[in-house]
Amino acid sequence: MTALKPASRATPPVRGAQSIDRAMLLLQTIAAQHARGVALPELVEAAQLDRTTTYRIVSSLVRAGLVSRDADTGAYRLGIEAMALGLTAMQRAPLIERCLPAMKALARRSQEHVFLVVRSGDYSHCLHMEQGVHPIRSFFETVGSMRLLGLGIPSFSLLARMSDDEIAAHHARHLAEYQTHNLSAAKLQRWIRQTRELGHAQIVAKGIAGVGMRFAMGSCGDAALGIVVPASRMPRSRGAVLATMLRGEIGRLG
Repeated sequence: MTALKPASRATPPVRGAQSIDRAMLLLQTIAAQHARGVALPELVEAAQLDRTTTYRIVSSLVRAGLVSRDADTGAYRLGIEAMALGLTAMQRAPLIERCLPAMKALARRSQEHVFLVVRSGDYSHCLHMEQGVHPIRSFFETVGSMRLLGLGIPSFSLLARMSDDEIAAHHARHLAEYQTHNLSAAKLQRWIRQTRELGHAQIVAKGIAGVGMRFAMGSCGDAALGIVVPASRMPRSRGAVLATMLRGEIGRLG
C-alpha cells in the first residue's frame, strides 16, 4: 500500500480550484438524480454550503448548459451541453480503453466472447465485444445496440441494482416487449434474486448462457462485463469459474 504524503509535503491547492471542486460536486449530485431532478435544498445539503453560494454555482452551470432547471418545479437536471459532451466521448469511449486489457485477458483465458455494456435509463448499450475462439455471427450484431435491461445477460447485474419496486415499475413500463420474450415479472424477479445472492448474473435461456458483473462507471454510472457462450458449453460448474475470472479482472479495474 502506498503511504500517504506528510501534510507538510502535500501539493498546495491550485488557486481557484475550490470553486471548481464545488461545481463538480454539485454536477455529480445532479447527475446521480438526473431522472427525478434535484431541488436546491438537496444541493445545499450535499455541498455543505450556504444557499446563496450553492445557488450561484448551480446558476453558472445552468448558464454553461451543463445543467437545466425545470421552470415549474425548480428541479435541476443535466442539460444539453452535458449530453453533448457525453455523446462526443462515445466517439472514442474512455471506458472501452480502460476495460480493453481486462476484456482481452478474459477472452484469452475463457476462449469465449466478452461484452462491455453500460446502463442508459431502462436499456443497456453494448459498447464493445472481444471475440472468443469460436466466432458467433449473431453476437457481432449486438455491438452498438440498445437492449432492454433483462434481455441481455450482463444487463441483469445492472437491473439487480434497482429496488424491487423499481424493477416492478420497469417491467410494467415495458410489459409488451417482455411478453414477446416470454419474460414474466415473476421470472425476472427470480433471476434478480439469484443475481443478488450470487453477486453476479448467471443466466441460461434460449440456448445462450453466461455470467455478468456490474461495476461503477465514474461517480454515477453503471457498467457491466459479461462472458456469453452457447449453453452447451456452460455447465453450472463452469459458471462459477467464469464468474471468478470476471471478479478478478473487475477488481483490477479499481
